Amino acid sequence: MIFHMEFLPGIKISEPQISERLSISRTPVHDALRRLAAEGLVKIGTNRGAAVAQFTDEEVREIGTIRLSQDILSAQLAAYYGSAADFEQLCRLADVCEEAAVKGDIYGRIKADNDFHLEISRVSGNSHLYKQQYAIYQQVHLIQISKYTDIEDSLIQIHHHVPIIESIRNADLKEAARLICDHIKDFYRLDPYLMKCYGYSQDAE
Repeated sequence: MIFHMEFLPGIKISEPQISERLSISRTPVHDALRRLAAEGLVKIGTNRGAAVAQFTDEEVREIGTIRLSQDILSAQLAAYYGSAADFEQLCRLADVCEEAAVKGDIYGRIKADNDFHLEISRVSGNSHLYKQQYAIYQQVHLIQISKYTDIEDSLIQIHHHVPIIESIRNADLKEAARLICDHIKDFYRLDPYLMKCYGYSQDAE
């Protein structure tokens, strides 16, 4: 319900209403909210009330900082371990993402975008990295919901996917890092110093 935008960031979640809607007792609903809170998708207040997580600008920057480092590491490992079949799958996921964006399917676009980036992590062959990426991308899903603007802007972001695939396929690690920085720096308003740490320069755009 959260990912499908039935409950938007900041909206309070009523345990009794969810319980009634799903025809289940309140106990599993309560337990589910606790698990979602542990995953950073729900925030539970001191009065035990729950609401969908709504990230501050600083929290978004912090999540983006982690995502950047993990995305680049995933790309570096995928360049080494990836097969032709892996890169074809990435191309298919990029197409699915673009198709959803063109249709204005916000949920489909966000899910396909996350699937695309998580697939790079899967190709890396590092299961611990993938688990960390998966956890971050759960929160990224909410951030993308809150920051979605329009189809045109969405397509601009998605058009970065194919060049990223090609840089990984060609094992051009410097270019892959540059493209990934360019892909997310504005969305998360990342610190220019962080970009320099990965060799990114505005002059290189």
